[in-house]
Amino acid sequence: MKHLLWLSCWLWLGLGAGAQQFGGNPPSHKWEQIQTDTVRVIYPAGLDAPATDIARVVSWLARRQAFSLGPRVRRIDIVLQNQTTLANGYVGLGPFRSEFQMTPDPDNFSQGSLPWPRQLAVHEYRHVMQYNNFRHGLSRLFYYLFGEDGYLVAANGAVPDWFFEGDAVYNETVLTGQGRGRIPAFMNTFPSLWLAGRHDSYMKLRNGSLHDYVPNHYNLGYLLVNYGRQRYGGDFWTRVTRDAAAYRGLFYPFQRAERRYAGVDFPRFTREAFAYYRGLVGDTSGRTPGRLISVPDRGAVTSYRYPYQLGGDSLVYLKTSYRRLACFVMRDAAGEHRIRLRDISAQDQFSCQGGRIVYAAYRPDARWAWRDYSELRILDIHTGRQHTLTRRSKLFSPDLSADGSRVVAVEMGPQGGSSLQVLDASSGQVLRRITSPEVAVFTDPKFAGPGLVIAAARLPDGQMRLVRVDLAGGTVEGLTPPSPSVLGQLSVDGDQVFFTASYGGNDDLYALRLADHRVFRLTEDYLGDYEVNARQGKLVFARFTAGGYELRRLDPGASANQEMNPLVLQEAVTRFPVALAGQLPRFGLVAGKDNAIDLDTLRRFATHRYGQSTRLLHFHSWRPYYQDPDFTFSLYGENILNTLQTQVYYHYNQNDRTSGIGASAVYGALFPYVTAGTEYTFQRQDSLRGLNRTWAQLDSRLGLLLPLNLSGGRTYRYLTLGTNYVLRNEYITGTARKDFSNDRFGYLYNYLLWQQTLPQAVQQIYPRWGYSLSAYHRYALGRYQGYQLLGSSTLYLPGLAATHSLLVSGSFQQRDTTRLLFSNSFAGPRGYSDYYFSRMWRLSANYHLPLVYPDWGFGNLLYIQRARANLFYDYGRVYSNNKLAFRNLRSLGAELYLDTRWWNEYPLSFGLRFSHLLDHELAGTTRRNVVEFILPVSILPR
Repeated sequence: MKHLLWLSCWLWLGLGAGAQQFGGNPPSHKWEQIQTDTVRVIYPAGLDAPATDIARVVSWLARRQAFSLGPRVRRIDIVLQNQTTLANGYVGLGPFRSEFQMTPDPDNFSQGSLPWPRQLAVHEYRHVMQYNNFRHGLSRLFYYLFGEDGYLVAANGAVPDWFFEGDAVYNETVLTGQGRGRIPAFMNTFPSLWLAGRHDSYMKLRNGSLHDYVPNHYNLGYLLVNYGRQRYGGDFWTRVTRDAAAYRGLFYPFQRAERRYAGVDFPRFTREAFAYYRGLVGDTSGRTPGRLISVPDRGAVTSYRYPYQLGGDSLVYLKTSYRRLACFVMRDAAGEHRIRLRDISAQDQFSCQGGRIVYAAYRPDARWAWRDYSELRILDIHTGRQHTLTRRSKLFSPDLSADGSRVVAVEMGPQGGSSLQVLDASSGQVLRRITSPEVAVFTDPKFAGPGLVIAAARLPDGQMRLVRVDLAGGTVEGLTPPSPSVLGQLSVDGDQVFFTASYGGNDDLYALRLADHRVFRLTEDYLGDYEVNARQGKLVFARFTAGGYELRRLDPGASANQEMNPLVLQEAVTRFPVALAGQLPRFGLVAGKDNAIDLDTLRRFATHRYGQSTRLLHFHSWRPYYQDPDFTFSLYGENILNTLQTQVYYHYNQNDRTSGIGASAVYGALFPYVTAGTEYTFQRQDSLRGLNRTWAQLDSRLGLLLPLNLSGGRTYRYLTLGTNYVLRNEYITGTARKDFSNDRFGYLYNYLLWQQTLPQAVQQIYPRWGYSLSAYHRYALGRYQGYQLLGSSTLYLPGLAATHSLLVSGSFQQRDTTRLLFSNSFAGPRGYSDYYFSRMWRLSANYHLPLVYPDWGFGNLLYIQRARANLFYDYGRVYSNNKLAFRNLRSLGAELYLDTRWWNEYPLSFGLRFSHLLDHELAGTTRRNVVEFILPVSILPR
């Protein structure tokens, strides 16, 4: 079992989907670095300009300490990743480092239009400043006792996640003039709840829900952080977090600190904050545009996205739900008809023309986790057949021409910037590639004729405008004045371009007349109107609500049709005030050129090569761990490029009173991982042939592990192959040397794991379709003959409802009958004791279903998201050593699980199992009914 636990740990490291990717880049990757006194930027060769930009921003932030959380500055390593199509960034401890994913988000309404490296630097470096200055009191003690991992646990336990992210969003908002705090799509999340009559508890807002839409901790955090500074001053959160991280008051340190400096308890503070924002919402009566044409699903959050009119009242749209996966749907007079389940995708946008859909699908590289692709698919809406237009591409926001012969899409280059690509819709051949020095990023391109494309453009200074692209000449012409407002999601109908923009401080629909470039406002909503489609003067669009995006129709003559002054389009309008705005200069020219920071005037830095072997051994954390009967104290290490992870440990077994030391490592920069480990146990003892035997034991292993991510299409697919050679040396000690001699033997440990499943919707407990297979084989070499073969499989099937799951599984284990060299790894039928016979197998059927979504908690300690049940039947059989006699072990029963979050931070599932035994135990007390608690394997997983 110890080997299986070790294997599962490394599989988690290799196949995890979090921000941190182990061994994510091939060894051919060449790295450069910029070193300053506050940051070391490590980046792929050729990315000098954005790396310099980031170094300058970070150096300025460290020097100016805007809205300081404290004076401490500790140098951070920032690694730039430019092979991924996903826009993200993170700062982590264990080790202390940051990674920036350099491809900008193609959705203008998600992150805004600021230069992406600059926005990452302003946001993520705020996390660096947080970790630099939260090391007080008990958090500091945890750092000295357990290293960076211990400090992380203490800091996250004291300071809520909403503050970490809300403070960083506030930083990007107040220092850039745009930022998410000025973007309506970000700020309208809570008003959508209030307009729906919802006033959720603080614990529900902290922990989320599997039943209702709840804004995430970024939204919650920004509202509370911004209000705190607006109401109590710029140093309010500095004082609160200092006391909280020190655990002043020990219990509920953050709430106690807030009360200490605000003079009101925390529940009142949150009520007053939300009341402040609700007051800014004001009267919303009569501000819902158009007429509703989608059918709300009261049982689950459901969204209807990117509608396209086919003629008459027929529509095509993307439908997503908390209960079901995203699929393309056609709706006509007869109702909804599912066209096809959408392939795995990171972008909801698609285009529909002439009975065909084109969209971008996500595909990861098979081995290197920091490399992935955005490939184009073309789907026939009448037959449901689909083909791949491009492979290993990085194309976004595609659009089909009216005659269906060409596709235009945005290409994001690995060295920054973007271009428009025009492709043949049959072969995928690139017909034209267009770039412009005046455009930093093209978004949302739409054909406006045989040789014309209209697109939204992010400009180098962070502003936006609509542009007209002449495909023949490659010229780019501005159609609207540069504006700090976000705009995009275009639709072209005749001589008009319809789009969404935040010109008035909210995301409303606008129309541009191509003949004279005049702009008209069509809606004046309070939430957001998006993804408009125009056809012969009729408009359909998606409106954001707390129940999901709903579809609305705006008929000719029903719109406001208010002409906009070109000067108004250039103004920066922020509906929700930003606390203390204007006190500091800003990065970029978005909101006040007179107060903008010119990065070109900041420090210049030299660049150097960065070797992949730099500081491979980098120990950062240490901690004790207990799992009956073993106590372990481990020292953990990992290098900055995340290619070598190491562990040195001491362990003590309280059953046999032995202790030992060991070390293990995995190197992930090669195509297969290389794993190695050794453990020396000092004094073991047993009796053999009536004689006492004492010995020291050295176990060593060397292996290869190949994790492959073969996901694509509609399923996730993972294949893992591995092999280990394990050598055991036994050194006889003491008086036993006169009766026994030293011994040694080795064995091979081979394994194969395969999994293929559909993704899961929010409420689905398990995938609706899929299967998994695993096989483990251990075989002794040398003087001893022995083996163990273990195999298992699971088939995932749909239940009676969309959120129900039927799992059918089987497992088999067989071993030699001479000497028990290998420990038992077989899980027998539930309710029975564990047995270790020469041959064992088990078949199981499980029916999982949700019972209720309480969304209830108490004391900020325990929050229950879901109660669910599982009905099971197990049929097992064990055989004698000669395989001639066997015994059945059958049981049936039920399990009740609670999916919870503890301390508003850690998700845990635990439950209660009732098993009714249909057969007698093989030995011991005869029992028919067994009740067991089902506990999580680890509360604080590494």
